[in-house]
Amino acid sequence: MHCIKLLGDKLRARRFDSQVNEIHARMAVLNKFTDL
Repeated sequence: MHCIKLLGDKLRARRFDSQVNEIHARMAVLNKFTDL
């Protein structure tokens, strides 16, 4: 769970569609961390 702190807990994007893309990118990163 340490990797979540590295990503931060706030979304940087302001528009909703950009936030969705950011969430998808974070989930991809978290999935890579859990695969290790």
